[in-house]
Amino acid sequence: MFGFGKKSATGIHISGRTVRVAALGAGRAGVWPLALVEGQLEQPFDPGALAADDRRLELAETLAGIADESGIDFRNTCIALDRRLALVKRRPMVVGGDKENCQQLMWEAEQLFDEEAGEFSLDFVLTPEWGFVVAVRYAALDLYLDLGDETGVGRLDVDLAPFALYNAGECAELLPGEECELLLYADVGEAWLMLMEQGEPLAVGSCAWDEEDEVVEVLEGAARKLLQDSGDGVQRVWSAGAGDMAWSEELAGRLGAPRSILDPLAAVDPDLLGDATPEQRSAYAIAVGLAQRELGG
Repeated sequence: MFGFGKKSATGIHISGRTVRVAALGAGRAGVWPLALVEGQLEQPFDPGALAADDRRLELAETLAGIADESGIDFRNTCIALDRRLALVKRRPMVVGGDKENCQQLMWEAEQLFDEEAGEFSLDFVLTPEWGFVVAVRYAALDLYLDLGDETGVGRLDVDLAPFALYNAGECAELLPGEECELLLYADVGEAWLMLMEQGEPLAVGSCAWDEEDEVVEVLEGAARKLLQDSGDGVQRVWSAGAGDMAWSEELAGRLGAPRSILDPLAAVDPDLLGDATPEQRSAYAIAVGLAQRELGG
């Protein structure tokens, strides 16, 4: 009774062949990083790999190895859902409270999927003006649960990368700084984006590219698609990820906005941080945001 025990949570973000794991501790002193670890798979991980027993086992063994080497506890874990497995729809909020809005969103989602509605798990993210419906097939979620069992995870949740990126920026006390801001996480071959208005999610998106593509053009196309939902231009681009940071700098220039690094640990006591730079820590922004989701749950 009246205890103030510490707790911890872990976030897992997989992009291509790269696995990033962030473990956070929390107590009366706040939140601090326990480990930020990266591993590599032999082949890129995608929905097909998730469904293949041998490929999923490879990932499970990689994660278990990371846990053993770094002393990470997987009892309270959240993993980023592959961008190809989720359908996100935005709807205006109706008059009433959260219960009424969720009921309305549920009804609209059921109409959207019609006879297939029973095959999807639905979740909702509510802002003062918008409701986001997130739909994922139960079959895909079952495969993530299989992965959790094979890894030895005690409790596994899933979340979308853009919302994890938002969590990271908010918990780092970086948001909101402007009326309209773009969050960007660019990796080697794919990126996730979220447009924010007055500190609230307005639109989410993702994109991918091949070697012959001009990356900044792909990013700009995805960003301008989101900006169609905003009457004004973006006032700041928050950049994170493991891709070339010059991409985000050039994108910000094309959008006419300053660029800042989204350091997911910006609010942590500097004495608890290692030698990594804000740019290096930004590569773990999604993984950190996933862990923060579990700490706040």
